[in-house]
Amino acid sequence: MDELRERTNPVFNTAKATLLHLTKAGNADAAMMAETLGLDLAGMTHSDEGKTAMGQSNVAIVELRYRSMNAFIEATGAKTVVDLPCGYTPRALEDFIADKRYIACDLPAEAEEMGPLIEGILARRGQKRDVAYHGVDATNYASLRAALKGVEGPLCVTTEGLLMYLADAELVALMDNVRRILKEFGGVWITQDPKVGRVYIAMTVAAQSRDPAAAQAAMEALAGGTDMGTVLKTMAGDQGQSTLNASKNTFGGAADVKFGNVLNYRPEQAEAAMKESLRAHGLKVELTPLAARMPELQSLSPERTQIARQALERVNLWTITPDGAGSGSQSEADGAFGVDMTVDGGKLAVTLRGRVDSLTAPEFLAAFEKAAEGRTLTAAAVDMSNLAYISSAGLRVLLIMTKRVGGGHLTVTGANEIVRSIFEQTGYDDILTLK
Repeated sequence: MDELRERTNPVFNTAKATLLHLTKAGNADAAMMAETLGLDLAGMTHSDEGKTAMGQSNVAIVELRYRSMNAFIEATGAKTVVDLPCGYTPRALEDFIADKRYIACDLPAEAEEMGPLIEGILARRGQKRDVAYHGVDATNYASLRAALKGVEGPLCVTTEGLLMYLADAELVALMDNVRRILKEFGGVWITQDPKVGRVYIAMTVAAQSRDPAAAQAAMEALAGGTDMGTVLKTMAGDQGQSTLNASKNTFGGAADVKFGNVLNYRPEQAEAAMKESLRAHGLKVELTPLAARMPELQSLSPERTQIARQALERVNLWTITPDGAGSGSQSEADGAFGVDMTVDGGKLAVTLRGRVDSLTAPEFLAAFEKAAEGRTLTAAAVDMSNLAYISSAGLRVLLIMTKRVGGGHLTVTGANEIVRSIFEQTGYDDILTLK
């Protein structure tokens, strides 16, 4: 089942690479965890260019994101932190967590590996902390609510590195779910600026430029609103874009997933799009400049840290709270997942029910591989009349099926409006036949 989980949710390498980047930034807890897990950065990046050109930049980016988020969490004063996703970060071991309840949420495989790892480290240190790890899907309200059983508010819900991986429909589902949780428990949701590309470019220039004065000028231009591509070209000519591409290859290639929503593909529209979507779903936002709580970075010299701080003056951390009734887009009860498969003369017939998300996609894949074993499949028909929702993990199973039966030979019928919009936004309507 672990192998199926990784195939339907291939983000484990990216999460583990984050741990290794924190190790390179001098985080002793991260180093201990990486050693225990037997991790090696060289074996986790798919791009030779990414390993070299982007190495220092990626370390600085990860350290900035992690340590700044820690500072903002601590500033909220919340006694319960809901880390979504917790990834493979050492947050549970940080000193400021000692007097808090820490609810770590991630994909089941990660949660099941991290829970015993952190418990073992705390035991060796003779420390007792209120820490719990739960396997969840961020778009699945029932799984999130189950992780909060027995919890008292107010909460600090964090999404440090999640949003860039979500398709628009998944992002909407997350908004609805967090709003419901905050309405019940109280507290805040904190997340990084949707203009995430600006952070990457700022840190790349700050880490790599050999001319601090030129880098500072470029960062001031960036802070003043100059287009990111123009800044890169000014600093490094055509090599600037290849450097950014190397970064994408290092992170996205390791995960084998695409960054899926408006926040990434249309950065110039990201802030307005995010604010409008939050308003539509009963949430309001307060912006705090990231530079206000940016720590001195171990991965950069003080001079380069100052360059980065100037560049980040117009990059914010978002503090989000409920505002009004809002309008939910997901049903209160989507029903239990179910899948039926039959094969007749090389034609596969599939019926799906409930939700196909990170929690249920491995079961979907297992059912397909059992039905397909030893057979030559020429076509597949998937009935989604009783399917409420499908996430990126479910789409990856459909892609596996499409490759097995041949492009253009997988037909989907009965998809509801939500599912159909996910197909259209991700381009799957061009991969399969949608009726």
